[in-house]
Amino acid sequence: MHLLSLVAPLLMAVAGSTLAANASACADPTFSQQPAVPLGPMTIRSLVNDANVCIQVLFPASSGVKWTGIAIASTPYMVGSPVSNAIIFDSTSATTHQVVVAGYDEDNVPAQQDQSSVTMVAGGVTNGVISFTFERSLTAKSEYDVEIVPNKPIYIQWAYASRRWPSEHSDYGAAYVLLGASDATAALADDGTVNTNTPVIAAITFAVIVLLGVLATYVGRQWRFIHMKTVCAPSKQRGAWAYITDAWIDLKVGEVLVVLVYIGGLVAVAVSVQNKFSSLSGGHQLAFISGHIALVALAFLLLPVARGQHWEAIFGSSHERILKMHRWLGILCFVASLIHLIAALINHANIASTESYGVQQVKTLFGLVAFICFLTMTVLSIEPIRRRWYETFYYHHRVASVIGLVFVLLHSKTVQYAMILPLVIYVLSGLFRFRAFFNRFDASIKVHGTNIMLLKLPVTPQTTKWATTANPCAFFWVNVPSVSRLEWHPFSAIVTPDGQSIAFCMKAPTPKGFVAKVVLQAIQATDSCKLSIVVGGPYGKPALDVNNYANLVLIAGGIGVTPMVNLINQFRHSQSKTLLHLVWVVREPEELLAVEDVMFPLPDNVKAAFYVSGATARGSIVNSAGDDVVYAEGKPVLDEIINTSRFTNQSVGVLACGPPGLVHEAQWFSHNCGYDFHKEIFTF
Repeated sequence: MHLLSLVAPLLMAVAGSTLAANASACADPTFSQQPAVPLGPMTIRSLVNDANVCIQVLFPASSGVKWTGIAIASTPYMVGSPVSNAIIFDSTSATTHQVVVAGYDEDNVPAQQDQSSVTMVAGGVTNGVISFTFERSLTAKSEYDVEIVPNKPIYIQWAYASRRWPSEHSDYGAAYVLLGASDATAALADDGTVNTNTPVIAAITFAVIVLLGVLATYVGRQWRFIHMKTVCAPSKQRGAWAYITDAWIDLKVGEVLVVLVYIGGLVAVAVSVQNKFSSLSGGHQLAFISGHIALVALAFLLLPVARGQHWEAIFGSSHERILKMHRWLGILCFVASLIHLIAALINHANIASTESYGVQQVKTLFGLVAFICFLTMTVLSIEPIRRRWYETFYYHHRVASVIGLVFVLLHSKTVQYAMILPLVIYVLSGLFRFRAFFNRFDASIKVHGTNIMLLKLPVTPQTTKWATTANPCAFFWVNVPSVSRLEWHPFSAIVTPDGQSIAFCMKAPTPKGFVAKVVLQAIQATDSCKLSIVVGGPYGKPALDVNNYANLVLIAGGIGVTPMVNLINQFRHSQSKTLLHLVWVVREPEELLAVEDVMFPLPDNVKAAFYVSGATARGSIVNSAGDDVVYAEGKPVLDEIINTSRFTNQSVGVLACGPPGLVHEAQWFSHNCGYDFHKEIFTF
């Protein structure tokens, strides 16, 4: 009797537990009181007991819908690894069955052979409303089931189509739902967003690059191998693909180190993303990895165009020296974005949706708009196109970049986090550049011929400061409001011979361009001999320290003489014993007088040789001071100018500015002689 009294409660507990486990959640009277949770165009009601879950799907506006389906899944993506199943309600036959979702094609969604893991409770279409109810255990009863953990959200995928099953869905989506929650808000409290480490990795990569830049600039100033050694030797002839190869022959070892750090950051991002989404299919992983690589490229490509003296302070170089990185990053961003888009299409993503989608809650339509903006920018940035239609490129770049940035920020929160630092740097540099609008001067003008003019700024404390503190080869962004309030163009500054102000020499390359319009304004303003201009700067710093050489060879072609004249005039007021060897070639003799007001007479430390390519014999031209400017016919023979026998045991630096062919030739001879070289060419 005593033993029975002990065993009886235990038997009753086991029996009660068995009954509870077998109890139907759908039969629970509280099921009808559960909230309807929105799931795209439909709603679901769910109740969880100790062992089972009951789910009812309601599709109110279902006219024309042939089938409806939902899936309990570990990811928001229909096709995953391992393969899972879905519940399909066929409206035409009012039947419900399980299918295995092995792929996106109709042939890859066969009926699940073992249908016992799910109990179909009810299903039908009444007054245009689709309703079906099923029950399944919380544990995975088949290899295709996904386990449901009580009080933990899980992905519920949904889809429907207007064509008979099996067919491609008309629309689909997913939500992160807490099954059995007491209200709809609690059921959708967690949106299922998976955060990645991409913004942090990008920030660390940038910090390492900055640290290396500071180290090389302030500790390793004399590390010539880092600062001046190029990775690729220039070819003797400048080929048809020079607009691509020029960037490579200019690439310094120090810049390669920066690129390697950046590549390391990309690898870290790819590995991090792959590990984060290792349960997804290869196609989904490719979409994520390419998207995050595009994001890192976008974050970094904004930095070089945030022009300002901060880059000089960090890297010892101005933004136009690292602008090639902007172009390379732009190509990388576009290619990675294209792969991202193609992978999304292969994965059957709805790229025209404004609904948050996937584990990172992206809004695909906004990403598509951003991609279109970046695509058009990429096309117009191709070198021949950019050169031919520069103004179209310029204005389109301004507008499309803003639109693209806005929409890519709306595309994903991950993008927003990653872009915080680049946008802060860009905005701060923009505020710094805003000061340029207050630098307005009435410049004195002198027109030379029909397409060249010299603008000289008045002597003021500001212009004197620029003349005495600006770097050699400095340039300013110049705006002429009477021509355009929007257009700003870079021009090399020329320190005046007295060292009190600066001047600009402009030459119109085309009859309808910006400079041609400025020259026309200058001609029309000859009565006042003044032209109102706005300037911003100074910017620019040569790759070599001009004070570290016993000889500087200055190779100039045409209007490319302006930075050389600036350097000559800066040396007028220094105690340096550096000898300057100026070689200037122009097409016509009259062009030798284009900058005569700020050039002649030349100081004693300058040895000048002038060439006129259009002349057939030696000659001379008289400048305004009555002095003869003697020139030789043809073009200079650079191997007679840049060679080791001419400068035995002397330090030599070479600077070149002018037509690309002339600059390339000077670079080739400098490289052969082992001389440090700097090219001054604007490739904006």
